[in-house]
Amino acid sequence: MDRAKLILNPARLRILQHLKLCGRACTAELVEHLAGVPRATVYHHVKLLEQGGLIEVVQENRVRGTVEKVYAMKAGGLPITEGADAAALSTAFHMGLMQEMNDYFGRGEGDCRRDNVFFTSALLCLTDGEYAALLRELVELLKPYAERTEGEGRRLRKLSIIASPPGEAGDEHEFP
Repeated sequence: MDRAKLILNPARLRILQHLKLCGRACTAELVEHLAGVPRATVYHHVKLLEQGGLIEVVQENRVRGTVEKVYAMKAGGLPITEGADAAALSTAFHMGLMQEMNDYFGRGEGDCRRDNVFFTSALLCLTDGEYAALLRELVELLKPYAERTEGEGRRLRKLSIIASPPGEAGDEHEFP
């Protein structure tokens, strides 16, 4: 299966995001994290991601007579950083976000203030080292929140972050 298509399935994307933030997880943990996705479907998506070379088994545990596999991101398995695959992935990612926002507002019940829905942009002047540090800090900041599951007053929320190149020098940018 094409890597961009493999990644862009919503359930598989959530599995990859969970493994990226948490480091490793067994399938039972992934089932719990993907509340609402049937167990068999999670197992199917995990198998596809493993066959596609994006995740790998890093540990096997004996649990009540069965073998529980623990998965992690495969080194170098995820990045699609150049060429047609990166462009296709970017387009599909943006189109997915657009569809979600259209669905949200199309229901006629969308209330950005109530639901904490927002979209903003910031231009930052950083060295490559400062930018790398910022990204590491964001990952560390998000980790404990990404490990939480629905329940106890919690509901699923989506925070999408996109780093894009700035426009050409002199472009006018207006921010809310």
